[in-house]
Amino acid sequence: MQYEVSELKAERDPIDVQVGARLRLIRTSRRVSLEELGRRIGVTYQQIQKYETGANRISASTLYRIAKAFETSPMFFFEGLDESEPAQPVASRETLQSSLALSRIPDIEVRHRLRALIEALDPEGVR
Repeated sequence: MQYEVSELKAERDPIDVQVGARLRLIRTSRRVSLEELGRRIGVTYQQIQKYETGANRISASTLYRIAKAFETSPMFFFEGLDESEPAQPVASRETLQSSLALSRIPDIEVRHRLRALIEALDPEGVR
C-alpha cells in the first residue's frame, strides 16, 4: 500500500491538544517552569513544550508521572471532553481555570455533582 506524503503527516489530535492545554494550565497555575517539570518527570523542557502544544503525545507512564508531580488524577487531563461527540479541546482559559478549581476537590462524586450544577446554571461555564 502506498501513501502520499500528505497522508503520512498526521494532524494534531484534539485529545492530545486537550491534554496539552490542561498540562500547561496546571503547570502555569502552580508556577512550575518547563525546566522544573522536566526534571521532576525525567524529560527535557522542549519535550514539555511539545506535550503542551499537542505536537507530541504523552505516554500513559509519563502522564501518570505528571499527575503525581501535581498531586492530581490522570483523569484531570481528560476532563471536558464530551464522550458523545468527536474530541474537541476546551476552548477558553476561563473554562480551563474553572475545571482546575474543581479538580482540587478530592471527592470525585462531589466534583461531578458540582460540575453538573454549574453546567445547569451556565452550560458554557465549565467543560
